[in-house]
Amino acid sequence: MSKILQLSMVVLLMGSLAACGTNRNSNETATNETVKDETTNGANETVKDEETTTEKTPTNDEHRLELADDVADKIAKMEEVEKANVIVTNKNAYVAVTLKEGVNGDKTLEDKIADQARAANADFKNVYVSLNPDFVKQMNEYGEKIRANEPVEGIFKEFSDTVKRVFPDAR
Repeated sequence: MSKILQLSMVVLLMGSLAACGTNRNSNETATNETVKDETTNGANETVKDEETTTEKTPTNDEHRLELADDVADKIAKMEEVEKANVIVTNKNAYVAVTLKEGVNGDKTLEDKIADQARAANADFKNVYVSLNPDFVKQMNEYGEKIRANEPVEGIFKEFSDTVKRVFPDAR
C-alpha cells in the first residue's frame, strides 16, 4: 500500500510542478497588451512589456490611393503646363505633368509645380513631381482605375513599385 501512496505523491508533485510551469508562461503571455494608438487613426498595436517592441497592424489608410483633381486643375492652369495628374497616398502627393509644346522642364520648374501643389493643399507632407512621359502615362492609367472604382489592393503594389522606381528617395 505504501508503494501506491508513494506513486500517488510523485504524480501529484509532478502535476503541481507542471501546473506551475504552465502558469508562469500564461503570466508572461498576459503581460502582452493591445492598446489603441491615436496617432495611427485607431490602429491596433501589440506592445510587449518585456522587450518594449511595437508591432503595427496595417490600416486601410496605408493602402489608400486618392485622386486630387482640384490640385491637378490648379497645376494645369500654370502657363507651362498642358496637363497634370495628382495621386495622394499617406499625405504624399505624386504629380505627373505634361508640359506645353516648347517648354523645357528642369528642377526649377518641378519645384514651382510642387509649390503650386502645396498651395492648393497644405496637408501634403511631401510632393513628388515627374515630367517623365512614361510616369505620366502610368499615372493616367492609375487615375482611370481609381475613377472606375477598381479595388485599390489590386493596383497599390504596382503603384508603389512605380513610385519607388521613379522616386527612390520617396518615403
